[in-house]
Amino acid sequence: MIRTSSVAPRSGGSTLELPADDLAASIRRKLDADLGTVRVRRPDGTLARMARLELLAEDVTPETWTLTLHWLTSTRRGSVNTKRNYLDDIRTTWAPYARTLGQERFALGCFTSDDIRSWRMHQEAQGAPPTTIARRLNMLSSLHKYAAERMDLPRNPVTQDDRPKVDKGNTSTSTPVLEIADIQALCDVAETEFDCLVLQLLYTLAGRVTEMCEADVTDIVRRTGRIHVDVTRKENKDRVLPLPAAVADMLTDHITGRTAGPLLLGADRERLTRHDVDGILTRLGHKARILTCPDAYTGRGRRRKDDDRPRHSFRTCKVCRDITPHVLRASRITHMLDAKVPLAEVQAFADHDNPATTVGYWNRRKVAERNAELVDAGASIFADRRPSTLDHTHQQEATA
Repeated sequence: MIRTSSVAPRSGGSTLELPADDLAASIRRKLDADLGTVRVRRPDGTLARMARLELLAEDVTPETWTLTLHWLTSTRRGSVNTKRNYLDDIRTTWAPYARTLGQERFALGCFTSDDIRSWRMHQEAQGAPPTTIARRLNMLSSLHKYAAERMDLPRNPVTQDDRPKVDKGNTSTSTPVLEIADIQALCDVAETEFDCLVLQLLYTLAGRVTEMCEADVTDIVRRTGRIHVDVTRKENKDRVLPLPAAVADMLTDHITGRTAGPLLLGADRERLTRHDVDGILTRLGHKARILTCPDAYTGRGRRRKDDDRPRHSFRTCKVCRDITPHVLRASRITHMLDAKVPLAEVQAFADHDNPATTVGYWNRRKVAERNAELVDAGASIFADRRPSTLDHTHQQEATA
């Protein structure tokens, strides 16, 4: 275990448990870099960036804080993005739920199995996807199991009885794939060169959003007369990737005059975050009307008072989907497979450890095409069959 000393947290109250030896500063810098920052709203309504490490200290007990950091820094959780998502789950899901149950802060062992069942049923009633519920429960169970090996805790509150069954073949919730014309339409509606840069950078490299957001200006590499970018991919794998000439030109314009700091800066001149990228792509998607239905533009609070039709809900609509960074990645991988790029090359380019992951994109594409062929074949037997005029007349009379 890392030796610790007490350091007062930003907001007072309980103490932070930080390393006490001469490695304290470097370990703290490493933790801050891995866990990153998030935007939070101050009491006066303004937004500010705060370290996840400090925010966690305000939401959990000191003992839970220390054990959570040991759990997150384990090599079994190598992905930086995974660590951040887990930490956000604690801050935004489990700490608020603990307060709902009367706890001042979230502490390991504060939930019973009945508490977890109530939470799961509430999430289902709110329409939360089974995958989201399962991920948050898996995170809590893993943390509890890790901590139980180091301290006395009640029984793990997350049981198999409350883990949702996730349909891995569910295509209604799988990441949608845009066609090439859709990708071009997104570029056409971009209002700034920076929007084009973000869109093209993610698509052409089939990149993950965290790779691009975490890159620095010093990660630009010039080789053989071409600009490359050195990105850290999942599981801390470093990859030097060439940039298309047009993307390189836009990126060069974006970083003009800067020799250090973030590669991509948002409108606030701070490091671009994945939430910023989500906002850019969602805005472009709505403007180009990609992955949206007509009701999205006529029913969102714009209907006349005498129109009693239910208002359109973007969240629950089966057609409307936000365009996320992963939509661009999935689209690029699928387009490469469509172009008959060898599977091994696509797997290497996408940095999939398991070829089955790459094959999954191919299978989903082919399943959709095959299903269309099958339903069309089924309908073909009715091609020359139409309701008779007499039957149509009777149907009209019955309706009247």
